[in-house]
Amino acid sequence: MLDHNEIGNMEIRILAGESLGVRGLATVVSLKNRKILIDPGIALGWMRHGFLPHPFQVAVGFEIRKRLVRELAEATDVVFSHFDGDHCPLAAPNPYQLGIRETLDGLKRCRIWAKGESRSSFTRQGRRNALAAALGRDLPEVEESVDGPLAFSSDVPHGVPRNGSNTVMMTRIQEEGVVFVHASDIQLLDEPAIEKILEWKPDILLVSGPPLYHLDSPVSKALRRLARANAVRLAENVAILVIDHHLLRSTEGISWLEDVRQATGRRVECAASFMQRQALFLEAWREELYRWMPVEDDWHECYAAGVEGFEKYRIEGWRMLIEQGRIQPCAWYPVCPIKGFTDDSRLERFWVENYCLVGNRRCRRLQMEARGEFHPDEMLPDGSIRPELTQTGGNDD
Repeated sequence: MLDHNEIGNMEIRILAGESLGVRGLATVVSLKNRKILIDPGIALGWMRHGFLPHPFQVAVGFEIRKRLVRELAEATDVVFSHFDGDHCPLAAPNPYQLGIRETLDGLKRCRIWAKGESRSSFTRQGRRNALAAALGRDLPEVEESVDGPLAFSSDVPHGVPRNGSNTVMMTRIQEEGVVFVHASDIQLLDEPAIEKILEWKPDILLVSGPPLYHLDSPVSKALRRLARANAVRLAENVAILVIDHHLLRSTEGISWLEDVRQATGRRVECAASFMQRQALFLEAWREELYRWMPVEDDWHECYAAGVEGFEKYRIEGWRMLIEQGRIQPCAWYPVCPIKGFTDDSRLERFWVENYCLVGNRRCRRLQMEARGEFHPDEMLPDGSIRPELTQTGGNDD
């Protein structure tokens, strides 16, 4: 049986997705000799239910942006499935997106594999050209090419197939007989794209689901049926099916995913579940976030101008999600040294927010506790040691 994240020499980590609190599908695939980062970009929906992104969403997105930059520094390869603002760094990002300047050092060191300009909007072509200009080199057009463990599809539709519509590129990665496919933004709405995925025979498939919040007219019923039928078909033919992105921007999408899982009895998951942590459906919960935590009228303008931060909303947001029953922290959290170090400002909040507060089962401390193994207080959830956390000052006497 395939493990969630580590299969032989392949490790898959999904960094961004709607179940992880942001728009995007950024994913790291670590192989024996390569580290491949697919779609290094994130965004927050500019306006949902009449609201700009809640400051708590902004805080979560900010941490993911920082992590993407760190991952880029270690990547050997970067893949761009297309050039939407939630899948690539931008020359002129809004305050909630990843910018080219933040990523330039990492990108300059990487091999880049990019979808070409064909069947792309003028805006997407402009973003592609801006990235090439910043890097000082042309970006290759790699549709239908192969390089060692990497293979790329031809153009497939971004959602509903239409003449002249925007397209995306899917990626296949294979090592030691294990196959992972990243099918960004296809939305399960194009039969040839589904056939190509099945031809590739993935063990693990990450795919964007349908945007149900856009498919609410009577003529959209056929598209809904098609998306569900394709999801069921894929679930029955892969070991692990991860559906995220457009689907999980609405509470209806959350229920839709659970329905497909129950109907098939297969491993059908969102990105958060695949990463063995609780989900943060912040886009779907945006209206509620504003009700739970009202926002000052001029906060967004002040944040964009750099004169206002999100820290108070960040701390209050996690408390509110727990209070409202949307997340449940690790059972050991109240007595865990990691909480104490964070409360004392000795440890950055990244660790409690990505492990303790979302019940992350990949926590090494939690795993060792379950096995009855000793683990020192200064060991972080990823197993690394920070001796300075428990060091005390010297004595002047």
